[in-house]
Amino acid sequence: MDKKRIEAFSDAILAIIVTIMALELQLPKELTLSGFVGILPMVFVYIASFLQIMTVWLYYHELFQLLDQMTFRVFVANSVWLLTASLVPLATRAVGQYSGSFSALLFYILILGLWDVAWVIMATVLLKSTSRQLSLDDKRIPYRWAKLYAVQLLVILLVGYLVPSFIPFGPLLMIVNVIYGFLSDRK
Repeated sequence: MDKKRIEAFSDAILAIIVTIMALELQLPKELTLSGFVGILPMVFVYIASFLQIMTVWLYYHELFQLLDQMTFRVFVANSVWLLTASLVPLATRAVGQYSGSFSALLFYILILGLWDVAWVIMATVLLKSTSRQLSLDDKRIPYRWAKLYAVQLLVILLVGYLVPSFIPFGPLLMIVNVIYGFLSDRK
């Protein structure tokens, strides 16, 4: 099994996921300022999900640079990770469609949490499959965001539960966090 083919397949899946999310965006019923304000929650959650996918895509390729050759275990772990990623558009739609609902926020956070867990599993399997002597920095690549991301999801969920009026702004907080994390990591 060729590593490059798996990376290309994964790229295609992620591109399809982003496309599905973009197709979920709808124009408001009325093309007025209030109509556009009404769709802002969906726009915010779309941007949050898009930025998360793009950031993970970048780290995905950094991670796969550490792999010498594809193994069946890495293929399976990658497939599970892609499976959980494929649920992101559904969760994004739920939070956009029911922006004030704690249940929708919970569903979104659970899907993103599963995706995060699948990432950690895939990264662990991949790092165990490489025959290279990895530096401590190389070993940290896949976990750079996983811990912080899990804490962020829990904080958003907790604040959404305690302060229901915050729920529509949860995705906005995720956008700010992803941009800050990405910029601070690239300095």
